[in-house]
This record gives sequence, structure tokens and C-alpha cells, in this order.
Amino acid sequence: MKKYFLLLILSFAAKIIVAQPPPPPSNGTSVNHPMDTVRSVGVHTNDSLQIFSMAEVMPVPPYSFSDYLQSNLKYPPMERDANKQGVVYISFIVERDGSITNVMVKKSSGYPGLDREAYRCLSAMPPWKPGTMQGKSVRVEIVQPVRFQLVNPAPKSK
Repeated sequence: MKKYFLLLILSFAAKIIVAQPPPPPSNGTSVNHPMDTVRSVGVHTNDSLQIFSMAEVMPVPPYSFSDYLQSNLKYPPMERDANKQGVVYISFIVERDGSITNVMVKKSSGYPGLDREAYRCLSAMPPWKPGTMQGKSVRVEIVQPVRFQLVNPAPKSK
């Protein structure tokens, strides 16, 4: 029994040691934290191409986002009539000038009509105030959930 317990502890300790990130370089160069960047486009790290998932100052719309959705999002008639509800996760990039690009459905609601409407609505958004890192505008990826919920669902037909 003691052998099994000791073996379990040693295997757990080995996993912890192996799972540790490599130490930072000791040559004086700085390393970005892995959470700073979602991805870099291309081989070179060009600041204008880097996309961040978090920024010191996150992008914000200069208008009420909920009011925008309320006035522009239209419940697809086919899904409304069938009492279909769900959440669509849309990702997009707020560019350095605040424009919205690379809009895509990150996670589907399971209903194509809801996905298309969320995509349409967020693709047509006016520009946002861009995010900044160290005082400079940067590209930031946003993942925005869009909830489709019926207030008074139609009664189910028998």
C-alpha cells in the first residue's frame, strides 16, 4: 500500500514539474506574457498585425451596445415561429482605427437563422473606440454572445 501511495505522489510531482513553463531567458531580453497575444499573423512580429485578446484599455463602442442590438437585431421569422432560442458567439476584431473586421460565428446556436442574423447585425456595427496598449491603438479580438430569447413563445401545437 505504501508503495502505491509513494508511486502516486511521485507521478503527481513529476506532472507538476513537467507542466511548468520554461524559465525566461537570462540574456536581458523581455518576453511577452503568453496571454498578451491571441496570435500573430505571418512570420514576423509586426505590431500592426498582432491581435490581442486583452488590452490595457479594451475597445468599447461609443454607443449603447444593448440599444444597438435591440434596434438592429431582428428575430428570424422561421425560428420565432418554431420557438427556437439560443446563444450565438460571434468573434470580431476591433482594428486600430476602430473598424470592425473578421466577423465570424465562433460558436453556433444550432439554428442557422439565428447564426446568420447575429452575424449580419454585428457585421453592420459602427466603429468602436479602439483598444490600446502602452498608449498605442492595437487590434483586439472580441467574442460577443448574442442571446435570442422569446418573451412570449407561441404555444406548442399538439
